[in-house]
Amino acid sequence: MKNIVYLLLLLPIGICAQTNKDIEPRNENYFTTDLFSPFYGTPRYRINFIKNINHKNKIGIELGYGNENISIFNTEKDYKLFEIRSEYYRIINPKRKTLKYFAFELFYINQSNEFMNQTFLSEQSTYFSFDKADYKRQKIGFIPKFGMFVNLTERIGINWYTGIGLKLRINEYNNLTNLSEDEYFREHFPPYFRNEGNMLGIEFTIGLKLYYRIKN
Repeated sequence: MKNIVYLLLLLPIGICAQTNKDIEPRNENYFTTDLFSPFYGTPRYRINFIKNINHKNKIGIELGYGNENISIFNTEKDYKLFEIRSEYYRIINPKRKTLKYFAFELFYINQSNEFMNQTFLSEQSTYFSFDKADYKRQKIGFIPKFGMFVNLTERIGINWYTGIGLKLRINEYNNLTNLSEDEYFREHFPPYFRNEGNMLGIEFTIGLKLYYRIKN
């Protein structure tokens, strides 16, 4: 995972080093797919449609879905995830071959699992262990972003992006079996799902998408 992050951080340096002559502004729509989301700890497949408004403005809608049966890696039992993202893009210079942009994204994620033999920290700051429980996570937030559309061929290209924003995460545990109180957590750095309740925090994103270009 560290190698992937380093690659994504260095990618725009190589792109910016390319010749980037002015051309006529283009009115283009895109279909995109995220290259790395199937390999996250919460794997999902994401597709996105970006609609051109004019030379400098675009809007996009993205859907993501994953479950236990279609995931590349093993997940917890009954794993399901759905997400929706909407985005506004402001092209910095529409006459450039590589289109750099600022964007603003809103997102919502809904995830559910059945956990076996786990622990969690309740909203009352009490540690519990259980044999089985239904887990649900909801996450909403926004991310200001910077990115670029880079054409590799006449139709195919890559969309690199990064950004930082805010998120609200809501963790719920229900239908607990053999719930018992623990004295302490067994992990020094517990994962996101260990804490029950609401948490406001920073949301960082960096990624790479493959797109298909549709000329108007």
